[in-house]
Amino acid sequence: MIFYDAHLHCRGNEAGGFFVGLEGVPVVAGTLDNRQVLALHRPEERYLGFHYVAAGELQEKFSHRLLKYHPRREKYSPAEVEASIRLNRPAAVMLDTLNEPYWQPGDYWRIARAFPEILFIFAHSGGYLIQDFIKICHFQPNIYIDFALTHTMLACYGRRPEGLPYIDEAIVYSLHAPFRRRVLLSSDTPFFDQAGVVEYYRNLDALDLLNENFITCFTQVMEKLQECH
Repeated sequence: MIFYDAHLHCRGNEAGGFFVGLEGVPVVAGTLDNRQVLALHRPEERYLGFHYVAAGELQEKFSHRLLKYHPRREKYSPAEVEASIRLNRPAAVMLDTLNEPYWQPGDYWRIARAFPEILFIFAHSGGYLIQDFIKICHFQPNIYIDFALTHTMLACYGRRPEGLPYIDEAIVYSLHAPFRRRVLLSSDTPFFDQAGVVEYYRNLDALDLLNENFITCFTQVMEKLQECH
């Protein structure tokens, strides 16, 4: 079975995907750091690497044009992230959306609106705040969204009775919504089982859609990288 994975901290069984570096503390065994991610950046194989921006790097200018910001782990402010993006003008930004109560949904939206020429991936879709983030994706055309961790921990994943039905409902809605072409399959492996995430979407009859979405997103990122040169 062919599938693509837009949120990888190590290699799995995907046919291509987006590798994300993980730096700082705590150190998580089995995950890739920035050096390893950039070594695996191979567009010819449909693999792209996103450099993880540590708090101490916010004033640096990077030669690599794909950046990942993790507000919860690094504790930086929306203004600091916006300034870093403005300095670097990357082709694409992956932005972790799990940072309650320090960031609000509007903080993420304002950053995406400030840079309409940059492609954003809103990783995790806000967790408990999923409805706010699918609304943002609906109205903001430069945003892709994924449900990594959110579907695995909060939804009725694998028919868990303790899951939250509104999470599943929001995911199913998104797979049929006007912005369905900007939803990505993301497993967050090795934190979660990649095969289980693929099966989750296959049961929703969404795998073909998500594969097409990844190819579209990948193509758009590559075009923006070429524009940067």
